[in-house]
Amino acid sequence: MENANEAIYIGIYTMLFVIALSLTIFLFSSLLDYSEQAYDYMHKQSNDAVIMNVPTNRHLILSGQEVISYYYNYIKKDRFSDKDYNNNIVVSINLNTKNDTPLMLDNDNLKYKDLIEKVGINNKYILTVGENTNDKNTYINIIKATEEELNEIW
Repeated sequence: MENANEAIYIGIYTMLFVIALSLTIFLFSSLLDYSEQAYDYMHKQSNDAVIMNVPTNRHLILSGQEVISYYYNYIKKDRFSDKDYNNNIVVSINLNTKNDTPLMLDNDNLKYKDLIEKVGINNKYILTVGENTNDKNTYINIIKATEEELNEIW
């Protein structure tokens, strides 16, 4: 009888050991799958394409509405409705293409209607960020895009 009890205990403990080992392997496998999915998620764009190191274009295409936002935030300095807001970003907006005489948008008293007429909602602009200089300013240049530039970028 004593040997039968020992055999039952050994059988139960062996069964518990096998169950614990199986759960450990399952949990480790699940954790590994989860970490791979997290890595893939971290490196994906909105269209589910995995991002790799590929050459990128340093020019950003802006719509007229986005240029208006830059005007209000950086030229009119209406950012957060705080007149004392001081930043180290200098924005210049050229309403003409690089082939034309520059027409800088530097008037900070334009009404919204006048601004829309000058900028043009349907126009496209190219934003380039200049290098940081010794004065610790970042220079952002916005210039109206030509059709050739848009075709080249896209």
